Amino acid sequence: MSDRQDLLRRSMDEASIRNTIARFADAATRDDHAMFRTVWAEEGEFVIGQAPQGHHAKGADASVALLRRLRAGKVYFVQFALPGVIEIDGNQATTRTFVHESAQGPGETYYRNHCIAFDRLRRAGDGWVFASRSFQYLWLDTGPFGGHAFPLFPDAAAAS
Repeated sequence: MSDRQDLLRRSMDEASIRNTIARFADAATRDDHAMFRTVWAEEGEFVIGQAPQGHHAKGADASVALLRRLRAGKVYFVQFALPGVIEIDGNQATTRTFVHESAQGPGETYYRNHCIAFDRLRRAGDGWVFASRSFQYLWLDTGPFGGHAFPLFPDAAAAS
């Protein structure tokens, strides 16, 4: 391949990886289990925090089940993700994604965090999927916060 073709391929791969990260955040925010499933390799591993309070899932279906458990009863949840450095080595890639999440529910429970997701991805057809995603908390607040939660407009959720 020429240098120009290599640069184009790398740019396309980086855009696809950023899309995978964005689809993860979008699916988690909208509680879209079908989309969430599409970002995982069949054997993908999802780790949040550290034992004994952390969560762990191995496999795409188990990762979807973990999302279901974590989203159950939430009045409000949003995840913002900012991809950091992307390193690509053939059909494998690593990234660090900087994440902020905020949630309320069930009841009067609250949750805000800043974390880094350490990601390993692999090429899957024309795109990329998570082989592993591990969230390491940098800051966590479970105290009450002000404001009001609003449900997603049904048309907005269906528009995707």
